[in-house]
Amino acid sequence: MTDTTIRSETPVPPEESLPRKSSNPLLWLLLLLALLAAIWFFYNRSASSVAIAPTTTPNIITGDSQQTAAQAERAQADANAARKAARAERAARTPVASKPRIADRGAEAVARVQPKYPPTAWRNREEGSVLVRADIDADGVPGDVSVVRRSGSRDLDSAALAAVRQWHFRPAIENGKAVASAVEVPVDFKLDQQ
Repeated sequence: MTDTTIRSETPVPPEESLPRKSSNPLLWLLLLLALLAAIWFFYNRSASSVAIAPTTTPNIITGDSQQTAAQAERAQADANAARKAARAERAARTPVASKPRIADRGAEAVARVQPKYPPTAWRNREEGSVLVRADIDADGVPGDVSVVRRSGSRDLDSAALAAVRQWHFRPAIENGKAVASAVEVPVDFKLDQQ
């Protein structure tokens, strides 16, 4: 006897195990936006229909009260003029809050470090003057330091550069503000100073 069973290719799960279809979140979002738009529309419509009552009542002048009204108007005009004059007087007495303008000037050395006479140059009895160029930033600190005119001694030139790098400067002023600039300073080496 042959056993024949019919098998289906795709099994059908029972109904209770099928996933429940949920509503689309996009649909809920659109519904919420429509509700907010309706609330906004009705709120603005009711706010614009409210009439605002004037805060001052118009002056109605009749008969004998014309003199009193004229006196009141003059008193009001005098009070306004007095307030305006007091305001102008206060403005004239109040000092201007701006800073005093500082005159334009170049950078100046305020703290100089004396260069050390190099021992080799001192033994060789070398003297000379070195012209050093220093780029000074807005804080008065030297940045790039270089030799413009040499003394003839490499040791003296190096000592001059090392000394000027330690100097502190008052920065240059341009249009009332500290600015970066460059200065050239001579550094002299003489044996009779030692």
